[in-house]
Amino acid sequence: MRSMTWKQIAQFLNCPEPHQREIVQGFCVDTRLLKPGEVFVALVGTRVDGHAYLEEAQKKGALAAIVGNSYRGPNYGLHLFHVADPLDALQELARAVLANGRSQIVAVTGSVGKTTTKEFIKSLLSSRYAVAASPGNSNSQVGVPLSVLNHTTGNEEILVLEMGMTEPGQLARLVQIAPPDVAVLTTAALVHACNFASLEAIALTKAEIFSHSQTKLGILHYDLSNLTTLSEVGSCPKISFSTTSSDADYSLDRVMDNTLRVKGGKETFRLGHIHVPGAHNVHNALAAVVVARYFGLSWEEIKTGLAMLRLPEKRLQVVQREGVVFLNDSYNASEVSTKAALETLPEPVGEGCKVAVLGSMMELGQFSNDCHKRVGEFALDRVAKVMCLGEECRPIYDVWKKAGRSVELFLDRAALVAHLRQVLKPSDVVLLKGSRSKELWKVLEEL
Repeated sequence: MRSMTWKQIAQFLNCPEPHQREIVQGFCVDTRLLKPGEVFVALVGTRVDGHAYLEEAQKKGALAAIVGNSYRGPNYGLHLFHVADPLDALQELARAVLANGRSQIVAVTGSVGKTTTKEFIKSLLSSRYAVAASPGNSNSQVGVPLSVLNHTTGNEEILVLEMGMTEPGQLARLVQIAPPDVAVLTTAALVHACNFASLEAIALTKAEIFSHSQTKLGILHYDLSNLTTLSEVGSCPKISFSTTSSDADYSLDRVMDNTLRVKGGKETFRLGHIHVPGAHNVHNALAAVVVARYFGLSWEEIKTGLAMLRLPEKRLQVVQREGVVFLNDSYNASEVSTKAALETLPEPVGEGCKVAVLGSMMELGQFSNDCHKRVGEFALDRVAKVMCLGEECRPIYDVWKKAGRSVELFLDRAALVAHLRQVLKPSDVVLLKGSRSKELWKVLEEL
């Protein structure tokens, strides 16, 4: 956590300086999570106004709050920092502390794989450097500044920050808050697609990660359809990576024991077995390797580090219950990640069969039906049964019904769990995959 006083907050935000010299214990935007000594930031959302929770914040132990200039209500014993916009103030605090620090920043974005790639980068770099990373998937306009203020100290040599977006301009704002020395674009896919007209538009918006003038290197997936256009975003040089194309600057030949080649014949190194399941996670690991090389890690250091990589929670986690093997990949879902998980399902033993429990893939807008349909078609050759949760999954159901295959559609999780209790048998292999709002990980708790 950053060490900061009320006086420093006032200076950063151009507010009147308080007489108190309290040291801040952190920042919080949700009173349900607030801890004593933290500053409450009264954000105004579409459904909730944080100013309505000032009294609760005081009862939870907050001593101060950042509020809008228009707020004229009681202070409930809190010291109030009045600002034009509380969100802008939170972001400005994060920008200011980073600007006054010396940490190099690695920013990671992508439609899928950004959290895993962030963790892989942190893991590799930690063998040589003092590294901090944003926790979980804290990648939003709120999550990034909270990550900086609450989960870094200012003593780190490198910060690895995950950055997300749901609409144009958001990544450009995040890189202004935390200007990256190295920016990584893992891939672009139809995720949070409801605000975009095409996959190319999503990719171009993701490329805002390269837009800051301070960025020294951009790293991106070679197989992106509009690679040339994306490479022209921002002034930094770009390096590409791929696990499928030898034309990338860094290419990985998985057939040849994960032999990595650097374009131009400069370097070739056999990385050997990468201890993470799924071809898509090898792709994420390769992105981390490129970052590690930028920071000077040797191939031997990288090879040793790759053997230590572990997946974040709810990503391809194997859980066994009464002889049934569950592959819990329920953290989130898109067409790309669902197909990857289906390909990663291990073979059952004995008389077991493969079962896919698929929750709706949300926020796809006009692309929803086609994405779900393609997942249904892809699953036909990879699992024996499909059980769907959510009306958005109806195209999957229709594909399987038309093919005469075993499929069920449920609109609530309780009914799904009751059905699983009846039909699952020892040695079955079950994939749990869906958008976070479907909370499919709770199936393991409720069975």
